[in-house]
Amino acid sequence: MQLCFTVDWEDWYHGLGMPVTEWKHLERRIKIGHYKLLEFLAKHNVKATYFLLGMTMEEFPELVAEIKNEGHELACHTYSHPFLAHITPEMFRAEIQQCKTLINQLGESYQGFRAPYFSINQNNIRVLDILKEEGFVYDSSIFPGNTFRAGITGFNKEIHKLPSGLIEFPISNFPVAGLQFGVGGAYFRTLPYYYFKQRLQRLLQHRPALFYFHPWEFDAKQPYIKGLAHRAVHTHYHNLHKTEEKLERLFNDFQFVPLSAILYKAKEQHYTVTSTEKATYNSA
Repeated sequence: MQLCFTVDWEDWYHGLGMPVTEWKHLERRIKIGHYKLLEFLAKHNVKATYFLLGMTMEEFPELVAEIKNEGHELACHTYSHPFLAHITPEMFRAEIQQCKTLINQLGESYQGFRAPYFSINQNNIRVLDILKEEGFVYDSSIFPGNTFRAGITGFNKEIHKLPSGLIEFPISNFPVAGLQFGVGGAYFRTLPYYYFKQRLQRLLQHRPALFYFHPWEFDAKQPYIKGLAHRAVHTHYHNLHKTEEKLERLFNDFQFVPLSAILYKAKEQHYTVTSTEKATYNSA
């Protein structure tokens, strides 16, 4: 089965849950991880799918041009990285409209979306209908299971077509000690590499999967913000110093494709609504 490499392209502070008003005082460090990641991808001849944050696109348009020129796919990660449970449907529509306008200005088309924090759950799942209305082809936001921020227990783990016609690429995960561990991010940095590799190989025997990554995961010297919740600290800072070595091993052990490589297959699949998803949609 195929494995996709996806990037949530944002600066180090965007996922820490701080008020947006504090961001203007923080050091911009996106270039550190940006160039290291492009170097890794070029070295291993990997084409990735980049979910781009609109405000960082505005601030660093030259970096986005470099991503485009390297042949990577461009997709949407909202404009200002909101937790979707904290904004209205109208605010969500404005967020994605701003982001897709920036992509269109590059002369590129957009197909995909990923929510910050994977923050689509059974209470706000109707935002997927807005994505379809705004011309998106697929979403890659839903974590099948619970995290401390989001997730939908029992959600279909296969790539599938939603009732609206939107294609869902769920966040790939596997069970570890009764919990669901995602394929990427802090989960990747936390687990011993040999164990992560074994579980990913087993997962790929059953379905295509996606790996997710952030450029700031290369930046072990980024500032430490005091006063954050313990889980947020662990998710963001844990084992950053091991990122480069582990990612090198991952690239040597697996072959990666962008999401478009398997999108056409998903378009041909017939969607069957599970009982869990029926309840999810009917109660939304």
